[in-house]
Amino acid sequence: MNGDARSRVLLDVPGLHCNGCISSAAMVLEGFPAVFRVEGDLAAKQLTVEFDLASITPAAMSAQLADVGFEVAAVRWA
Repeated sequence: MNGDARSRVLLDVPGLHCNGCISSAAMVLEGFPAVFRVEGDLAAKQLTVEFDLASITPAAMSAQLADVGFEVAAVRWA
């Protein structure tokens, strides 16, 4: 994959209550080979995800997070 394939979204995740939550959610997303980077913002209760849109969608990432208890309230393109 090259840098041209990278996309970025902001995921609003109200269930992020501590740095442990951010770490857990990031580990879930980083399990996808198409996810390059995940950064968390505890104050905003938000994850910034850099990924390959040709290989995974924000909906698929949101579903995976929901499966482990982190509901995504909103997805915004960054």
